[in-house]
Amino acid sequence: MDDETEAGPSRPTRRTALRKEGAGNIRKRRRQDEEESEASSNEEGSVDQHSTLTEKAAQKLTAEELERKIKDVVRLALFTEFRKQPIKREEIVKKVLREHSRAYYEIVFDKAQERLEDIFGMRLAELPKKSFGTGGARKPVNNKEKTLKTYVLKNVLPQEYKETDIINWGKNEQDIMGLLTVILSLIHVNGRVLSNDQLTHYFRRLYLDGNDKFDLEKVLSTFVKQGYLDRQKTSGTDQSQNSEQDPLEYRWGPRAKIEMPENNLIKFIRALFGHDVPPDFDKQIERSSGIELAS
Repeated sequence: MDDETEAGPSRPTRRTALRKEGAGNIRKRRRQDEEESEASSNEEGSVDQHSTLTEKAAQKLTAEELERKIKDVVRLALFTEFRKQPIKREEIVKKVLREHSRAYYEIVFDKAQERLEDIFGMRLAELPKKSFGTGGARKPVNNKEKTLKTYVLKNVLPQEYKETDIINWGKNEQDIMGLLTVILSLIHVNGRVLSNDQLTHYFRRLYLDGNDKFDLEKVLSTFVKQGYLDRQKTSGTDQSQNSEQDPLEYRWGPRAKIEMPENNLIKFIRALFGHDVPPDFDKQIERSSGIELAS
């Protein structure tokens, strides 16, 4: 009887505690929902406020001042591209906006983009960050890939205006770009990474090693400087013991990722085979590059 008497009141006490705990959780969830809703409203308000501030800032510029800054961005982009150098966002702010607030940046940049496309058939494309580890695989360039806030001019003309008989290449420039395309192709079909020894081997097979037309070391350094190639020292042990060169690996650089669509490169490789293209060419490319070709 004593046990029953002691056990009796404990049951309603546990039920009461559970009810209180449940009510507490409900109130907690309600508070969390209210806080999230308030934070979402503040975030949307912040975006709207930034857009409004940008518009107001742009309205403070006279039409003549705005036009001058747009032209300055266009000239700066063309000048840096002529030198095969990227242009940084901070450089645009410092050299063009100067004493004005960064709030002017968006409208001036967007208008300059429209001018570049309408007149020159080009747009400023943001360079991606390096996206590889120890292996050769890399992710394709897309909107989710991290970027550097650094830009290069990209040709956006329709394909019919990109034919080689329309473009007036200088002889030396044509040879250099042809060599670059071959190197990028070799990197692509070798798992997206090529050692220095492998590249030297290919140069010998192509009768480029010791060729008077190219100073290969100088050309490779130029491609690295311009952002077409990325050259890194490797800690791997598979390098030839007889190699007198530093253990280096080459991958596509950020400019190559912007200027050289992979599908166009694959067409180039296929054209090299001519009528002797292997029947399993597409599968070989898929295995070596890690991308699935559109059927």
